[in-house]
Formats: sequence, C-alpha cells, structure tokens
Amino acid sequence: MKIVFCTLHVRRSIQAVSLAAGCLAAALPLGLRKSSILIDCFPEQTDQEILSTIMSSNPDIAAFPVYVWNRQRIIPLARQLHQLNPRLYLIAGGPEATGDPSGLSSSAPWTALIHGEGETAFAGLVAALEDGLPEQSLPGVTLMLESGPLSGEEHCPHDLSSAPSPWLTGILKPEPSGGVLWEVARGCAFSCDYCFEARGHAGVRCIEQQRLEEELELFTRTGASQVWILDSTFNYPPERGIALLELLLAKAPHLHYHLEAKADFIDRHTASLLGELNCSVQLGLQSIHEQVLKTIHRPLDLEILAEKIHILEAEGIVYGLDLIYGLPEDNYAGFRDSLDAVLSFSPNHVHIFPLAVLPGTKLDQQRERYRINAQPEPPYELISSASWTIEEMELSRRLAAAVDLFYNTGRAVAFFPAVLHSLQTRPSVLFADFFKWALQQQDIDYDRLVITSNWAADDVYRMLQGYLCNQLQKTGQGHLVSVFLDMLCYHYHYAETLLGEELLPPPDERLLQKNLWETPWQSSSKCRMVPFTYEILDLLEMEELQLEELASLFRPVGSVALFMRRDNEVFCESLSEEMLRLLKLSNGCVSPKEIFAGSLPQETGEELVEFAVSEGLLQPLIEGS
Repeated sequence: MKIVFCTLHVRRSIQAVSLAAGCLAAALPLGLRKSSILIDCFPEQTDQEILSTIMSSNPDIAAFPVYVWNRQRIIPLARQLHQLNPRLYLIAGGPEATGDPSGLSSSAPWTALIHGEGETAFAGLVAALEDGLPEQSLPGVTLMLESGPLSGEEHCPHDLSSAPSPWLTGILKPEPSGGVLWEVARGCAFSCDYCFEARGHAGVRCIEQQRLEEELELFTRTGASQVWILDSTFNYPPERGIALLELLLAKAPHLHYHLEAKADFIDRHTASLLGELNCSVQLGLQSIHEQVLKTIHRPLDLEILAEKIHILEAEGIVYGLDLIYGLPEDNYAGFRDSLDAVLSFSPNHVHIFPLAVLPGTKLDQQRERYRINAQPEPPYELISSASWTIEEMELSRRLAAAVDLFYNTGRAVAFFPAVLHSLQTRPSVLFADFFKWALQQQDIDYDRLVITSNWAADDVYRMLQGYLCNQLQKTGQGHLVSVFLDMLCYHYHYAETLLGEELLPPPDERLLQKNLWETPWQSSSKCRMVPFTYEILDLLEMEELQLEELASLFRPVGSVALFMRRDNEVFCESLSEEMLRLLKLSNGCVSPKEIFAGSLPQETGEELVEFAVSEGLLQPLIEGS
C-alpha cells in the first residue's frame, strides 16, 4: 500500500519541514514506511500542480495534516482528488481534525479523520484499510461510513518514549545550512483559555534523552544551521529547561536555537546557560493587564516580568515578546498600553496576533459569556465582542502591521528609543501615524501594507527613510536628518550582515605566496561597503548621546564603512581611501599594481593587498563569474 503525505505549508522558508507527516510515516511498519512519500506544497502552487504531484505516485492513501492556515485550501483539493480517483483513501488529521471534527468531516469526501496524536491511530487505520474500509470503531479515528460517521475512543494512546524518530529513521533529512523542527516534548503544563496545546493530555511528556542526543549529533553531522525547539514552555519546570540547555551546549553549541519560554520561570542559571548559546527566546506575554491575564488563566505579574527580562538582558540574550489583541476583558486602549509597555523593554522583536477563537478551546465554549462574534471558518479571528468593536479590531490590525514593518522588518530595536525621544511621542501613537503616512504614499495600498510577510527588508528600510525624514522636517528638526539617516543606515546594514553569509579567511594559505601585487583580484560579495554622511565610528563611539548632541558635536565629513561577519559577530570598520579604492576597483580584471598606477608606494600597497587577501576581502577570480 502506497501512502502520500501532503503538507501544505504557510510559506517557503527553512521552517517548512513536514514534521507531522514525518512522525506518522516513522511510526509505520518498515515496509509501509519505505513506500511512503512526503510531499511539501506551498500556497503559490496551483491546485493542478499539487494534484499532479500527489497523483504521479499512484497512491492508495493520501493523508493531510490540516491546520488553521491550510484548511480552506485542502478541502477543495480533497474533493478534486476524489473525483480523479474515487477509490483513493483520503485521511485528514492535525488540529482541525481534532478541534472541529464534525465541520471538517462534512466538508469533503474523507475516508477517515485522525484525532489528537496521530501516530498509533494512523498506523492502526492503515493496517485496517489493507483489508478494505473497516466497519468497527478504531481508537483515535472517525470512519466516514455510508451509514454515517463511526468514532472510536477520542484519543489513541501513543508511547512517546519508544516512538521512532522521523530524523533518525531518515524520513526527514536535515539540509546543510537548513532549518530543523525539533520535537523535545509534547503537551503543556498550562491551560490558557484561547490555546489548543494542552487539549487531550494533561502535563508535559518528554522525549527520551538518548534519542535527543542522537538527533543533535545528526543535525551537527549534516550541517544544519537553525533549530526550532518544539516545546511550548521549555523552561517549565526550570530543572527540565536547564537539563535541555546543558544538552545543547554539550552536543551542538554552534547551532542557532529558537526557544519558547514563560517569563515566570526564567532564573539566573537558565539565563546564564542561554547566554552561552547562539539562540533567541520568545516570551508569550499576550497582555500587561492583570485582569485580562487572569480571565484567560495566564496570570503574570508585570514587576516579575521586568525582573526576568533584566536577567535575560544581563546575559545579552536575544528575546522577543508576544501580544494578542481581542482578548476578553481587554480593549483597544488596553492593547495600546500593552504595546507601549512591551516596547519600553526594547525587545529584539514583537509578535502581535489577533485573537483566534479556535474550535475545541475553553474560549470557544465561552462565546455567549463574552458576546464573541468570530469568523466561522479559519483563521477564526475575532470580529467583535463585549469589549471590542469591529472598528477597534481594525485599528489594532493596523498597529500590528505597523509594528511588524517598522520595528521587526525595519530592524528598529537599536535606534527606536532615539526616534521616540526626537519625536516626543509614544510607540502606539508613532505606529498609528506611520501606518497613516504609508497609506498616503504612491504604490502602497491597504492590502499590501497589512500583508507584512510580503515586504522585503530593503523596501521597509527605504520606507523608514522617507517617513523619518518627513517627521523630522515636520517637527522642525531638519538639521537632524543626516545623523538620523546614518544611524538608521548603520543598524540596517548591521542586521543584514548578521543575517548574511560569513566572510572567512582563504582556506589555502598558499594563496598568500602568490605575487599579490600583480595578480587580478575580485572583492568578496560577503562584505558590504556602505557610505555615510558622518564618520560612522565617531557616531558609534558616542551613540549613547541624543541625536541633537551628536549633530552639534560632529561635522558631516563623510566615510565609507566595511561590514563583515565572522563567528556570528559583525565587524564595522571605516575604510581608508586606499583600501576603499582597492576593494571598489578589484573586479577580477585589473591588478593592484594597475589600480594604484604609481600613486601608492609598492611596499605600502603590497601590505594593503596582503591584509585584504588574508582576511578574505579579496579573492581569486572565480571561473565563469
């Protein structure tokens, strides 16, 4: 029996890993596992492209993990598959099959739905289907029979301690320099009213240490670069989080890790271990208001939050904060207060989401209590409630888009306090004004502005340049424009360099034994040469001063800075005229001798070239370039 697992991802990215499908395939008997095919699909593909890919392997079973983001697309695909091959078994699983089984089951000609953890339930269903569609109930499965739906026990127990790894079995293969979704535990110790994470299983179940060690060794051996740790609260209890961090440091300290934590349980030991890792930590705050958090059963004291964030900052840890607008007992004014409070901490990024009233959650059962009006179909976003009008939800949506563009994509964390100080405003007021200004620009309409995932960082950078120039001129601070743009430029290129490729010295030292002076070289594409109005190093040395002070202290003498990354550290150096000339004119066609043509003593020039080659700034001409 041939099985195709089709995963429709949110978008193309290194996070687009078919983990759920991989876990299901890994749990099958060896013969079925070998005949299973995992297909990755993306929103920009046409239905015909996806259908052709599925049908090309002539499968007996087509299985779909169904999520909020792909349900509306998968349903018509399932209908078309049934038309193409009425004998094809169509199986749906995932959160939507668990949270809204009746709605999903009636939407397409499914053979069966899998509820909750799917590995054991799916394996049992596949075994039964080898003899035809069963007529007796199966645990964790709803069979769609001619006589009507037949459901077994709601959940099928799955032994996580002995579960085969999708990575170690080779079902999923880490890509060199790619991303990994790494499951270290399942479940959640908390029961927030809006969340689906803890439904079905109380508490947290951890994957065996031996498996985790072997998976880390695999990720290291295959050259993966980033690991998203799938554990909704890795640091609860703190001892469990500490044990995980010690494992990461022992087995794969060079990888970049993304973790989710609860601020309450951050302690100094955890923070010190995080500080040794190359990582980022996301903290789910949701709101700063005690009553709101109490209502959704997610209490947190703001003073405790501030204390924990200071602990993270002391260790130099990159962290972000989450906010949700639309929560019960909250309102637009309260959301703005939460946003202003969050930005007072200067997090590295802020993620803002509209409240989604997910089927099967506690909040879904409290619709009448809070007069909830939410979308009946995915993504189930709140439309209005007792404390939120339609207009307030729209204003919040605009604020969220502005924050994502200005603060996150615009790399604004380092210069944002200076913006607020110069414009004498609050973050929420600034973001509302920025959105309004952006809508007035040519070639920018509302739909483009709110779909922030489609914006490239360089486009947002140019938009911020225009907005900040406009605001400074409007407030009578035109004399600050040049220094402001220099600081904006520095932080943009710093962030882009940090995210870019590493510039390494030449692997072959024999390169330095060549006649460097008379050899044509080409400048490395892994470094940036960026012009500034001021001497950028002067501004950086005095960056703690306000922009008004910087503008009065320094003259706009001009400079060109070199940006490069090595060992996850960004270096910024102001280039001398000679080095700038060498790097700009080295195009693989002319030698340094020809570039300087007697304007520089040969001995001085040779020292300059030797340094540039030894640092990797100049490289031999690559064939075909």
